[in-house]
Amino acid sequence: MTTHHTTTPNNELTGEPALLLGFVSSAVQVVAAFFLPWPDETVAIINAAIAAGFGVWVAVSTRAIDNGGSIKGAILGAAQALINLAMVFGWHLTDKQTSALILLVTMGCALFIRQTSKPKPEPGVHRTPTVTSL
Repeated sequence: MTTHHTTTPNNELTGEPALLLGFVSSAVQVVAAFFLPWPDETVAIINAAIAAGFGVWVAVSTRAIDNGGSIKGAILGAAQALINLAMVFGWHLTDKQTSALILLVTMGCALFIRQTSKPKPEPGVHRTPTVTSL
């Protein structure tokens, strides 16, 4: 008698993002310690930017759980971290330019990553939209 086991793919994130972040962060620290004369503040900002990038990855990977709500915050955090990183490496921005850039990223997120106020319908459930006239 042959038994067939069917498995469903595992779409859940496990410890990979945290492990990868730890590995990349430690690699940055090794490079800074042995090869580049970066101060601790620079290494911290680089690691913050990397962590923000991993935050975007986790938010995108788990967007089905919260209907995409975490993606906006993750993208805004990553944008702020990248602006700080660019400023550490010599990009000079005024407060007005920084706020305008963050506003542009915020509005881009609002435009392209829309949240709905109602839950997504279950797969296989068909709903007929109601049309009302004014």
